[in-house]
Amino acid sequence: MSNETNDVSGVSSVQRNITIPILVTFACPALICFLFIFYHAIKLRKRLIFDTINNHIIFLILIFDFLSIATELPITLYYLAYGRVHTKKICLFWMFWDFSLQVASLFLTTYASIERYFLVFHRQAVLKHKFIWHYIPMFWFTVYIPIFFLCLLLRVPCQTKSQEDSFDLTAFACGTPCYFTYVTINTYDVIVNLMLPSFTILTFNLVIIIRVIASRTTALGSVALREILKKNRRMILQLLGISLMSLIAWLPWVVITIAVDFFDPSFGLWFEIYILPYLPYLTTSMSPFFALIGLSEIRKQIIPT
Repeated sequence: MSNETNDVSGVSSVQRNITIPILVTFACPALICFLFIFYHAIKLRKRLIFDTINNHIIFLILIFDFLSIATELPITLYYLAYGRVHTKKICLFWMFWDFSLQVASLFLTTYASIERYFLVFHRQAVLKHKFIWHYIPMFWFTVYIPIFFLCLLLRVPCQTKSQEDSFDLTAFACGTPCYFTYVTINTYDVIVNLMLPSFTILTFNLVIIIRVIASRTTALGSVALREILKKNRRMILQLLGISLMSLIAWLPWVVITIAVDFFDPSFGLWFEIYILPYLPYLTTSMSPFFALIGLSEIRKQIIPT
């Protein structure tokens, strides 16, 4: 066995020595920023939460991202440090927590992209029916993913062996869950929980960018539209930053999945093993900093105006 590889796993010393410092370097400032935002959000809760509909979805994204960095990333760092987790009891929780937090954040970012478009260009329609178009979707996207993965992990049996026997203690998130072996379930998971949100984020952000560019031309942009965009400039930049991070984390999954299914089964295998599982931590670590763009009340606590 190569001396680059741990004697109990496939985690190489190179991967360990590079990945752990990078993850920690991103996570530590992010945790400080998360706590700073949460502290001032509670302190200024009437202005930032109760009176401002724009911030609700952003704070939900920040909560899920914070839980990912504060509670799930330590398991990943332990796995990278030792090359394995030392008990199968952690595997089911690790799978559930990893899938739920990261995919829920993706879904919330997807809805944020849709809602922000309508808040910028059709604000009164959203405010008039905010229970239907704001609170219900936020609640649904918050609970759907955790319930979905909990049901799959607890209720879908392995086809050839018990679920506990299927766990690989030397693999990220203990390997492949049993429901991956069911074509219909796995296809639904990939299309509905990965591809559709990613393409929706991309589409709505491109539409916003196109409308911003169009507003700057005398032929297509009215004075009223330019005023709307100017008024919502920071809210748009906040969304674009968080959406970009989400796309960086998830579009590679989409590209590799399509390439593997339709062209080359070995396409991107190295990238999928050594890079993709850790990308969401890096992009999640950036979300509080992009969130500050649209949280002027909190930003003023850093740079008073």
